[in-house]
Amino acid sequence: MSVSLGVSALIFLAIAIRQWLPPMVRIWHIMLAGAVVLLLLGEMTVSAAFHAVDWQLIFYLFAVFSIASSLYDTGLSQEIAGLLLKRAHAGWVLLWFIAASAICAAVLTNDAAAVIGVPIAIILSRAFRWKLAVVLVALCAAVTVGSMVSPVGNPQNILVVNAANFPNMLATFIVWALVPGVISLIAVFVRFHRLVKKNGADASVLVSEEVETQAEALEVSRRQWPAVVSVVLLLGIITGDSLGRTYFDLGPLPFGWVGLLCCLPIYLAGDERLRVLREVDWTTLIFFVAMFVVTGALYQSGSLQYLLGPLRGELADLTVAALVSFWASQLFSNVPVVELYLKLLNGGGSTGTFMMLSVISTVAGNLFIISAASNVIVVQQAEKFGATPFTFWQFCWWMLPITAFCVMVSYGWIAGLTWLGVG
Repeated sequence: MSVSLGVSALIFLAIAIRQWLPPMVRIWHIMLAGAVVLLLLGEMTVSAAFHAVDWQLIFYLFAVFSIASSLYDTGLSQEIAGLLLKRAHAGWVLLWFIAASAICAAVLTNDAAAVIGVPIAIILSRAFRWKLAVVLVALCAAVTVGSMVSPVGNPQNILVVNAANFPNMLATFIVWALVPGVISLIAVFVRFHRLVKKNGADASVLVSEEVETQAEALEVSRRQWPAVVSVVLLLGIITGDSLGRTYFDLGPLPFGWVGLLCCLPIYLAGDERLRVLREVDWTTLIFFVAMFVVTGALYQSGSLQYLLGPLRGELADLTVAALVSFWASQLFSNVPVVELYLKLLNGGGSTGTFMMLSVISTVAGNLFIISAASNVIVVQQAEKFGATPFTFWQFCWWMLPITAFCVMVSYGWIAGLTWLGVG
């Protein structure tokens, strides 16, 4: 076993047992420590580590985190929570919470949706006396499933879109991912509706005083238009990019620079620009940079190529793409796995192959905390609010049925479309 593979295994193990580590140890600390160890051991040079990081993706995440932070400062989370609390029954509240989280993920990425969704989950948990850990895991599931239906729903989708250069990325995701996404989201609601009933009261008992106190305790900005303009710009450019590829044969846009352009209104015209900058989820950005270094060292060491063995020549096969992307995501997280897989694929593969890689690697994030960065963000945001989130094994146990169902539905849909000759 190579040093890089051994360090990766230790990172996974440390995150799995984090509940028994000192409370000050965060997930991003573990990933960063692993990257530093690899650099100190000479598994990768500083220059190689720099080039291993997908900076376009980091820039894009910085942009959507800025937008999410600005939206949060305008009181968006509190407003959404207030609208949800007007529903007469707790079951409807949970349904709308899951749906809203999924839509937000499709528009602003699952990572940004996680930032916005955590305070809503805390407010709803207190209002309905639900177990907070269950609501937070439901948020993780909702943003993961919601993100699979959009070309910018998560970082791995962005990587796939740029590599595949789909003629119309919006239409492609609607055809290949919307149906399994909707079916999976229904399953998420059914699963977590049962869990909140089992782990807490499912009654329409509103603790309005607590909700009002929580909302009033947060100083929010009332100047909302810069954040709204940023969202509209982002949606407009993404739609324009999709249409441009369809009708004008334009190449893919650099998503990182697009994201930075879209968040300019917040930093140029927003009245809370410094606070927005401070509230950007810097720890998650550090987590991503460190994660790219770790997986870059793995790729450079040849460990992954060796482990794949004869499968290296079958990476364009749908089943191989599904199996490798799912299981590799459990150890290395889905974003770097997709990046490495695309390097090994080297432009080969059909639309079905690329969509299988995108969708399965996304739903793979529902099995372990480490499998998707959005799960890590939920944990870190909950801790930031002083709440106790879920443990590694709670997450795995509650998510296992959802993960199995989502994988089967997604694989069956994409394989069926491929068999019918679609795309």
